[in-house]
Amino acid sequence: MNTVISATRSDDAARLKSQIGHYAAPIPSDGGLRPAIYNGNPSRSHLGVNHPVLVSFLCPVSHLAEFNRDPAEGQKKLASGGIHMTANDFPAFLWSGNPPGCDYDADAMTEGLLQGYLIERVSFSSV
Repeated sequence: MNTVISATRSDDAARLKSQIGHYAAPIPSDGGLRPAIYNGNPSRSHLGVNHPVLVSFLCPVSHLAEFNRDPAEGQKKLASGGIHMTANDFPAFLWSGNPPGCDYDADAMTEGLLQGYLIERVSFSSV
């Protein structure tokens, strides 16, 4: 029974990988993320801070203005540790706005918190 359960879970996850990019895309009708999140390669080296779109989602919201001034340089700083990401930092995707985090206001940081389109889309699709 455990073998069947494991195989089913694996099969379900494999089918979802190609669709994840549509959930993360700001306007899914325009297609998924470019470049694609799942490209058939088992390596994950192109994800997270190495992906040009996902890096903006993961950027600590306190550094988002710096990141947005020069996204390519911001991506390099996040990957190299020039912009520190710790467990205490909140990623931009938690706030509302398109791009994620653009509605963040340091003086009223709870405004728009947990209202990012990615949070809403994943929460409602799993209900």
